[in-house]
Parts: sequence; C-alpha cells; structure tokens
Amino acid sequence: MIDSSPTNTNTTDTNTECFPSPVYAAHVLTDLFEDAKRLFLDYMIEVDCAHAVMLAEQNIINKDDARTLLDALHKLDRKAIRAARYDGSCEDLFFYLESLMNAACGEEIAGKLHTARSRNDTDVTIYRMRLRRDTLAVMRATLDLRKTLLTIAARHHETLIPAYTHTQPAQPTTLAHYLLAMAEVLGRDVKRLQRAYEALNFSPLGACAITSTGFPISRTRTAELLGFTAPTVNTYASIAATDYFTELLGTVSTLVINTGKFAQDFLVWATREFDYLRLSDGFVQSSSIMPQKRNPVALEHVRALASKALGQSQAVLTVVHNTPFGDINDVEDDLQPLIANALRDASRAVTIFAAALSGASFNTERLRERAAGDFITVTELADTITRRESVPFRTAHSIIARCVTQSIELNSPLTYELLQTNAQAILNRPFALTRDEMRESLDPEYFVRVRTTHGSPAPEETRRALTVESEHARTDETWYAARIESLADYVRRLSSI
Repeated sequence: MIDSSPTNTNTTDTNTECFPSPVYAAHVLTDLFEDAKRLFLDYMIEVDCAHAVMLAEQNIINKDDARTLLDALHKLDRKAIRAARYDGSCEDLFFYLESLMNAACGEEIAGKLHTARSRNDTDVTIYRMRLRRDTLAVMRATLDLRKTLLTIAARHHETLIPAYTHTQPAQPTTLAHYLLAMAEVLGRDVKRLQRAYEALNFSPLGACAITSTGFPISRTRTAELLGFTAPTVNTYASIAATDYFTELLGTVSTLVINTGKFAQDFLVWATREFDYLRLSDGFVQSSSIMPQKRNPVALEHVRALASKALGQSQAVLTVVHNTPFGDINDVEDDLQPLIANALRDASRAVTIFAAALSGASFNTERLRERAAGDFITVTELADTITRRESVPFRTAHSIIARCVTQSIELNSPLTYELLQTNAQAILNRPFALTRDEMRESLDPEYFVRVRTTHGSPAPEETRRALTVESEHARTDETWYAARIESLADYVRRLSSI
C-alpha cells in the first residue's frame, strides 16, 4: 500500500494487473508519484469534479451518485495525500486517488467516475491547467520588469549615455532611449506569452484514450467548468500533439535570451571600470576575504537562471523531437516537471532582475562624461559637413576618419585646425564651417537633440515613445487581470458545486 503517514490506510487497489518491479518503482514510479502530487494534485481533483458534474448533467450517471462523488472529492485530505509515500501498490497518483474514492464512497459508485474518460485525456488536461498558471506567473514577472524599465526611463529623458556597437563606444544616446529599447522587446515577449497562453487554453478532456467515447458526453461543458476557452477539436490531436507546450517553451526561450542579454549589459555597467550602475545593498554580496568587494550577484543569478531556463527548454524540445505522434510516455510524466522547472526559473530570473533594477542608481555624471568621449559624436560632424559643405557623405566620413586617427596618434582632441588641414588635403579647399558650428556638432546634447525621427533618442521622441509603451502596458495588464480572474472564477464555481 501507499503509506500516507502518520497513519496507513488500507485501500482497495483497482490497478491489480501486476506489481511493478522494485527497480522500476524505485527509479521511475516513486519520482513520478512525488512529481504528480507536487504539480498536479489540485488540478486532478478539479478534473474529477468537472467530469462528475458533466456525467450527471448528461444523464450518464444519476444525480445522487454524482453528489456522492462530489462530496467525496471535496472532502479528500490533500495534505495527507501530499504526505503519502509511494510503495508500489498503485501505479500512480491517478490510481491512488481512485483507491481513496473507493474507500470513501464504495467501488460501485466510485467506479462510475471513470466512465467515458481515460488517464490520457485527464493527464493532458491537467498538464494544460498547470501550464496556464505557470505561464501567467512568467507573464506577471515580465510585466513587472517592463514596468520597472518604463519607470526608470521616465526619469532619464535627458540623461546622456554612450551607446555601444560591437562592444565599442559608438554614439551618444539617452538612458531613456536605451531602456525603452528593452521595454519594447519585452512588450513583444508579452505578446508572445499571450498567444502561447491562448493556444494552450483549450480542454482535451473527453478525448479519452485518443478517439473519445460512445457515451453522450459534453466536452464543451467540462471545458467551461475548468475555465478553458473551449474544447480542443480533433480527439487524436488532443492526445498526440505537443505544440501546446513546445510553442510556450519557444516563447520562454526568447524571453530568457532577451533577459540574459539585458542582464549582461548591466553586469558590465556595474563593474568598477565602467561604474555606470550601482545596485542597492540588498542585491550585492561582500567577499569572505576581500573587505572592499561589493559583488553584483543578483545580476549574475539573473543570467544563470535565464541560462538554466533556456537549457531546460531545449532539453524538453530534444526529448520530444522524433517521438511518435500518439500517446507516449516521453512527453508525459517524466517531462512535465522539466517544463515546470523551465517556467519557474524563467519567472525567477525576470523577477529578480526587476527587483534589482528598481532600487539601482545610475552614475549620470560618469555616463555623460563617456557620452562625450572617445570621439563618439563625430558622426554628427560628418553629417554637418555633408549638409554645410555640399560634399558626399562618404567624403565627409573619410575626412573625419583621418582626423580621428591623427588625434589619437597625437593624444589630443579633434581640433578645428586639424579638420581644416585634412579638408585642404582631400578637397583642395578649407571648409566654410565655423568653429562654433564644429563645436556644436560635437556636443553630445546636440547629437541627441537633432535625432527626432520615429524611435530616435531626442527627448521629445522618447517621451512620445514612453506614452505609447505605457499604454501598451495598461492594455496588457487588463489582459492579465482578466485571465487571473477567469482562473479564480472557475475554481470558485467548481468548489461550490
């Protein structure tokens, strides 16, 4: 028997065809039993309740028997079930719950609960029910991270920073522009999560083993009772298809790749050499030997957890690859905990990232200093020469490139005299450009201010973009709240029946 310590209840095992090998029980069934209790117990009981209600409504079983079944299901001691230890007398949690129902209301009535259903459709249904909750958890974390980025961006429309390409200083931009870029990417992650959620929120219940049943069941009714949008369509695909979780894991993979890239940037920013970002004390650790250390470990955990979630997602896809299109263990109990872990680690990574950034501070003076250094404003000088002198941009680019190379060799700023010398050498004439015009074109504030095209870093444009992103965030919050309420509502309704 399965021992539900501290008491051991003798129950009738309806799955008496054979006892599993001790090795099989120890290395497979014990773990599956523990995983099922941890991940799916509540959902399995909810499926039983919905199925009993539907059977009675369709006059497949009588209402008195349905009431007996529902009373027994509501009275199941979930704490005791979770404490139960596997000993090989039942194959899995499904049959263990069946044995408890036999003990509660007798085999004759309890046996009616299994009319017109299979473990197959029950399992795929509870997997989807679990995924709904876990997907919304990832969604919540993603919404919070985007909100954090937008909140910080709103304070930094004028804060100059250096933008990097190929890890080298490239051009000035603003902190708002940089953070809005991340927020925009996360907005696409949110939309992908929404689509994945909507795709999985269909009920396979009633597909039975794979071809449904001759009983006059209502799959639409059980879908409604369990908070699904509708039943799945083809009963074969209901059991055999795996895209309800592979699509989700593809979405989560994209999210954690994005998150890991963002975290990597901020880890560099937090180095003493860059000194752009300082995490609050709650997100750093000291050293056991070096008193001066202030390690930004929260960001390291973000990167590690994101990589872990990506690896787990890839592992799931590898397991599913080239499996038969049908009922197969490869995509069921062994795999589902890995899917749950991937989603949990994705949520952890994104949640920690948002929390760490919300209390972080930016060294705006240092950022501004670097936004004016390393010749990163000279693109605008080349643009100004192109407009002012009516020369091809490629010519202006060549002249400025020579000036930068010579300035580096001389260890000096780019001077007006050097510019005119190179203009004379290449064009055989000096520029009409004045010193003040050159000075203005090399100013990082001017560089940003004149970039007003759609999506650019000019403050008026980032303010517009912030308004748009904030409206998207409000719309997505409404979507999220509606799905959370829908899941809470079906649980309330089902538990009151």
